[in-house]
Amino acid sequence: MKERNLNKVAISQEPEPDNGVSEPPPAGWAEIPHRAVVAGHGRVLADDVLLRLFCEAVSVPMERRQPMVDAFLIRFGSLAAAFASDEKALSGLMHIEPHIRTALHLVHDAAMRVSRARLGRDDIFTNRKLMLDYLISRLAREPIEQFRILFLNDRNRLLADEAQTRGTVNHTPVYPREVARRAMELGAKSIILVHNHPSGDPTPSDGDIAMTHDAQRAAALIGVRVADHIIIGNGAYVSFRDLGLLKVFQG
Repeated sequence: MKERNLNKVAISQEPEPDNGVSEPPPAGWAEIPHRAVVAGHGRVLADDVLLRLFCEAVSVPMERRQPMVDAFLIRFGSLAAAFASDEKALSGLMHIEPHIRTALHLVHDAAMRVSRARLGRDDIFTNRKLMLDYLISRLAREPIEQFRILFLNDRNRLLADEAQTRGTVNHTPVYPREVARRAMELGAKSIILVHNHPSGDPTPSDGDIAMTHDAQRAAALIGVRVADHIIIGNGAYVSFRDLGLLKVFQG
């Protein structure tokens, strides 16, 4: 799927707002970070505060905590990017001991599993922000293209999230008949295609669009609907459904 910019393509920089209603945290909790985290209000804390708490939790000496936080933010730009970083990127930072790298990977993997479990509870489209957060966290920093599929049941609940193929920095081979075969094996009623653009630009190429239509055609033959194709860039995404790039195929 070789990338090529298209004109007039809308790119979403952030997942859409959550429709859920949540109570605001008590005033002043940003000054008491430990209490905020324990009470489930860690979202009010800045990235540097949370990273300092992480350094404290993994027993980084006090005099090294702020320099380490600064190194993470300078190198990766955000807390989310730091936790999603790969071993090669982390090894480039000085004084990041193996147990700290292990803890970073552990937190990220745990977060992915929690998000994945939450996706299977309800109609995946009722909380689209959760799905997009999950996909961005999983794929935004992948150094090569990866093609994944979300398989959904008749209530749009997640049956499986599977990586189908991995490619190069700008191309992933996709086989529509294999996509359809796997959907049939799982008893899926609809699927969401997902892949990343390591360049950071999620603009779909002509090849991306053609592959999507081929997958739609193959899936329609067994009564499976392609509900969307989402391309993940660096903190941004494109939805074929939003852009009206999906076609209607009869089985």
